[in-house]
Amino acid sequence: MARRSAASKEGAAEEIKKEKKEAPGIEESFRMLDELLSKMEDEDTPLEEAFSLYEKGLELVKNAGAQIDRIEHRLQILGEDEEEAESHD
Repeated sequence: MARRSAASKEGAAEEIKKEKKEAPGIEESFRMLDELLSKMEDEDTPLEEAFSLYEKGLELVKNAGAQIDRIEHRLQILGEDEEEAESHD
């Protein structure tokens, strides 16, 4: 079972590396969302641009949600590995 947990941890590390290359991190996504919202709320922003900003915001929310889901999954795996290790002690 130790091999499985080591492989799980290595897989999680690889997933983190891919996320860093493909999409902004959660904190960065929230910062970008704040900027988009400010621009959308600006009365001088044309409607077409506001729609474009809205679409970008949806993508950021989707990506951040997916990252949060992956983090939760990794935490579950780590918790299971820890419980398994404690049961063998």
